[in-house]
Amino acid sequence: MRVTLQPSGAVLEALPGETILAAAQRLGHECPNSCRNGNCHVCTALLVEGRVRQGGEVRDHGEFYACIAQPLEDCVVLWDGVLAMGALPARAFGCQVIECAEVGGDVWRVRLRAPAGKLPRYHAGQYLMIERDGGGQSAFSLASAPHSGRELELHVLGREASAQALLAQLQREGTARVHLPYGDTHLAELPGGPLVLIAAGTGMAQMQSLIEHCREQGFHHPVHLYWGVRRPEDFYQLEHWAQWESTPNLHLHKVVSDLCGWEGRCGLLHEAVREDIAQLSGVHVYASGSPNMIYATLDALVEAGMDAHQMRADVFAYAPRA
Repeated sequence: MRVTLQPSGAVLEALPGETILAAAQRLGHECPNSCRNGNCHVCTALLVEGRVRQGGEVRDHGEFYACIAQPLEDCVVLWDGVLAMGALPARAFGCQVIECAEVGGDVWRVRLRAPAGKLPRYHAGQYLMIERDGGGQSAFSLASAPHSGRELELHVLGREASAQALLAQLQREGTARVHLPYGDTHLAELPGGPLVLIAAGTGMAQMQSLIEHCREQGFHHPVHLYWGVRRPEDFYQLEHWAQWESTPNLHLHKVVSDLCGWEGRCGLLHEAVREDIAQLSGVHVYASGSPNMIYATLDALVEAGMDAHQMRADVFAYAPRA
């Protein structure tokens, strides 16, 4: 039976005798539910079209409980709170600050530990929000990968006054209240071809999460990392860099844009990518940086033969270009 969920627009193909909740979960949707026997009413939905059997009763309209209702024909159902496949619900909780250390280039590595029994759920490449004293929130990419368990890692550039104030808050209070996960530039599913990861500055945090997830999952396609900064001293310490250097399918490139004359590569990140990868049609590109940098990179790679849909960046969501 086909069950169309509103307002999400998801379409379920329910198996014979399967409840609507079971069909949605089997297909990867996050759904509001608790008791699974119709007592808690958390999964209440509204039948718009079609018929369902709930217990010994057949219903053709009104409210029902998705955990015990089986569709008898194609249905349209209004069910709030159902997330798209691969999406995770955002949650808020307090964390202990277990590390706040300088790692070079005015960057601080911040490690947080979630409470026991509240394992953070997120996809590699997503970000969180930290509540600030006095109101407001600040967004930071998660440098940790989902298999890290309760520990969350952030990379904070401490040059601006607002970042310095937040670092002082974390050190002073020893706790942080966070909301996560956010962002659709993630690896809920590993791609079937090579990855090109492009990071400017502390955009490296997001790429660290992606790389560690790929390593943990045994991703066998080539992964090319391009990390760019303005000056060589802006490169900061990454805990896993030595391990990455010995990973066979992982290719690391550091690029300096403003101060040439060091022993490594100079120029812009998209220039380095175009120099190294002649055929861009089969790669999956993930990029992190300022809106100007992201759109300049997009334009340059499209000019070199990449389809624009091959590139993903959070900038496309929070700073869309006309």
